[in-house]
Amino acid sequence: MKYTLFFRRKTSWKTTLLCKLIILCVFLIATIPFRGFWLQSIYVHLVPEPNVKVADAILIEGWAGDKEVRYAADLFKKGFGKYIFTAGYKTGRCAGCNNSNNYAEVAKDQISKMGINDDKIIPIIQLERGTYNEAIASMRLFEKYSINSVLIVTPNWHMLRTYLTYKKVFVEKPMKFYLAPVENENCKADNWWKNHDGLEYLFTGCLKLINYWYKGYI
Repeated sequence: MKYTLFFRRKTSWKTTLLCKLIILCVFLIATIPFRGFWLQSIYVHLVPEPNVKVADAILIEGWAGDKEVRYAADLFKKGFGKYIFTAGYKTGRCAGCNNSNNYAEVAKDQISKMGINDDKIIPIIQLERGTYNEAIASMRLFEKYSINSVLIVTPNWHMLRTYLTYKKVFVEKPMKFYLAPVENENCKADNWWKNHDGLEYLFTGCLKLINYWYKGYI
C-alpha cells in the first residue's frame, strides 16, 4: 500500500482524512461569508412575490390565522373581490369556534363580525384534509358563483404550494390566480433561519412541496 499526503492507494485511489478536512475547511471559508445571500436565495425560490389584483373572489386558504382573516376582510372592503371564500378542515377544540367543527365556518364567522354580509362569505367544506382536497372542493362553488379569477390570501411560506395546487386542479379551466401572501414575522427573507418557527415553516413547506410533486398534485 502506497501513501501520499492527500491520497492512499490500495486497489483504487481514495482521499485521506487530511484531504477531506482541507476540502471541508475550504468549503466553509468560501460559503460562510456569503451565507446570508444563499439563505435568502432559498426564501426567494420558495416564497412567491405578491401579485395583488382585483379578482372575482378572495380566497382565505387553509388554517389561516387572525392576521390573514383581517387582511382578506380589508381587501374585500377595498373592492378586491365580490366574495370571500373561506377554507379549512375540522377544527377539533379551539377558542372561539362557536360550536362549529369546520375551520371554514369559523373563519366565516370571524369575517362576518367585521361587518361583511354573510351572503358574501362562502365556506368551502372539504371532507378530507389538505390543500389539494380543498382545491377540488372549491371547483363546484367557483362554478356556482361564476368565479373566473381568485386572489389567494395565505401565509407567505404556504403560498407556493397553494398556488401550484390550484393551478394544477384548474388547468383545464379559464381561471386566473393572484397572490396576496401574508408575511410572518418569523419567516422573512432575512431571518427565517434564525428562529425555530421560520425553519419549521420553510423546511416543512419544502417537504410538502416534494410530497405534492410526487403525488402529482402540482
